[in-house]
Amino acid sequence: MPNRSAFPVVFGFDFQTNAAIVLMLENIKEMSMIRLEGIEDIEITLENGNHIFAQAKSVVKSSSDFKNVLSNLKKSIKSLSEAYHSAPQKVRELIYITNSQNPFKEKNRSNIFYGPSQRLYETLPVTLQNKITKILEEIEFPLDTKLLKIQILPFETDNDKERYKIVYDAIGDFLSQLSVNTINRHYLHNMWSYDIFKSGSRDNNKNIFLKKKEIIWPMIVYITESEDYEEYDIDSSEIEELTSSYKEIINICSEKYEFVTKVLSLYNNFTNYENKKDKLSKFIESEYSNFRYLFNDTSLMLSQDLQNMLIRIILRNIIRKRLQIEKIKKGVNL
Repeated sequence: MPNRSAFPVVFGFDFQTNAAIVLMLENIKEMSMIRLEGIEDIEITLENGNHIFAQAKSVVKSSSDFKNVLSNLKKSIKSLSEAYHSAPQKVRELIYITNSQNPFKEKNRSNIFYGPSQRLYETLPVTLQNKITKILEEIEFPLDTKLLKIQILPFETDNDKERYKIVYDAIGDFLSQLSVNTINRHYLHNMWSYDIFKSGSRDNNKNIFLKKKEIIWPMIVYITESEDYEEYDIDSSEIEELTSSYKEIINICSEKYEFVTKVLSLYNNFTNYENKKDKLSKFIESEYSNFRYLFNDTSLMLSQDLQNMLIRIILRNIIRKRLQIEKIKKGVNL
């Protein structure tokens, strides 16, 4: 594990990525897509076309180093003001998110920003409102304070359990709300960190967004993975080959989320069976050949028999987990 805190720039992007995950989960039902380093550090587009813009600023030693926090606040409010005036009628929220527990550099610190916290401008003490007002007076086109929120995300140390604790908790709460606690939150954190980091680090990324379907996809992959091959007449060497190929096939499919939706739609409309007990097996035998295209863009050297077997396994796993998949879709408004 690299020592990220030794590199403030990398630490800053790590914080930005995790701040994006937290904000994403807070707005997942209304969210359409998210990107990093667009108009703002974090930009969330909602289904109705409105936007949430966030400035993410971190301090490596956030519990003891306050020398730059006021400068970070000023830069962020200026940047958020510019973002606001880029499309004022389509901005729902402007967020300054930081890991500093003392973002206003107050000498006599109160517990207003103790731990993870959020405060709208209008709920801040007058002394802090005045500091923001003073900053806005120096900006030619200031933001609307009714949209401004100050948010604290504790994020410090080289211990991953401690650094990502609040992010893990946010993911855990999200999974509990969906009633899909079988999904490992560390798995989701790793997947989302990679996807969001990747989307934020591409060249010319202003036109690259991570859509909600792409965010939810790792959850569907996780719950549909299975190593139970007892129903199939295959030996141990084939099991190993199928297991290593499973995730590559389901992830290489260009349609991804649409693929699962298509499978479930076909299954729900399937009528060529005599009783409900036979529906699953009848459906798979009737439809599996229509999904051979999954192997068109892969370098996997599976025999035709193993390809057919893997397609059957994928279909069976998706259908068996359809209730959990529907819970996820409903819970995130997909």
